[in-house]
Amino acid sequence: MPLRPPLTAGDLARLRARYEPLASRARCAYPDSEVWPDIVALLYEIKRMRAMLLRVEQLRPHFARPAGCLAEVWDEFMQSLAQEPCVQERRSWKGELLEAGSHRKVKPQVPKSTPPT
Repeated sequence: MPLRPPLTAGDLARLRARYEPLASRARCAYPDSEVWPDIVALLYEIKRMRAMLLRVEQLRPHFARPAGCLAEVWDEFMQSLAQEPCVQERRSWKGELLEAGSHRKVKPQVPKSTPPT
C-alpha cells in the first residue's frame, strides 16, 4: 500500500495551530470529528518517516563512509540511526526469526537404496 504524501512544515504548523489553547475553549473540548482526521494524518506521517528510516538502514551498507570533514557527520548519523526504535525493532525481529529457524529439527535425508536384484 503506498504511503500518503509527506506533511510539510506548513501542514504541521496548521495542525498545531488548531489545538492552541484558547480562552474560549477548554484544552480537551475538541469534537472527535475534528480531531480524528488530524490524528490519522499524524500517524501516517510517523509511519512514512519510520519507513524512510528503515530504507536508509537497508541501504547503509552500500555507502562508503565519507572521508574528511563529513566523516564525523556520517558517524553521528549512523549512531543516531542505530538508536531509532524502528531500526532496533527490525533487528530484534530478524534475530528472533533467525533464532527460531536454527531451533528447527531437520531430519537428515537418507538416500533411498535400491533393492538387491
